[in-house]
Amino acid sequence: MPYCTEEDLVNLIPRGELAQLTTEAGDEPDAVVVAQAIAQADAEIDSYLGVRYVLPLAETPARVRALSVDMALYHLYSRRSLMPEVRRDKYKDAVGFLKDVTAGRAQIMGLDGKEEPGAAGDVITVGSADRVFSRDKMGGF
Repeated sequence: MPYCTEEDLVNLIPRGELAQLTTEAGDEPDAVVVAQAIAQADAEIDSYLGVRYVLPLAETPARVRALSVDMALYHLYSRRSLMPEVRRDKYKDAVGFLKDVTAGRAQIMGLDGKEEPGAAGDVITVGSADRVFSRDKMGGF
């Protein structure tokens, strides 16, 4: 399930501008190109979130949706020669935030982290087989 939709992108930029980014000539955005940009953004997001969170996400928190929108728009603008500075900055901010999440300096509200082995409250049992070599088994040296 994608983290954002074409409509989420249109909430930030006009539909006509999205059409210009995705088609050579046309009034409507190319849904395939939009889907590819979203998939590229989501794969990038997953590469960071997968370190700390169980994927796939059951539902998309608002922060993840916003990251996906910013990153997908960056990828769409990168298809053209003119990249607005705000899109480049939003992309860099998104990647910086995801790096902070990976490093444990930030978290995504609404997501549970992966369970750590031996977390508080877990019971860990350690055992071993009988000794193979001992004084009694070696003839009492």
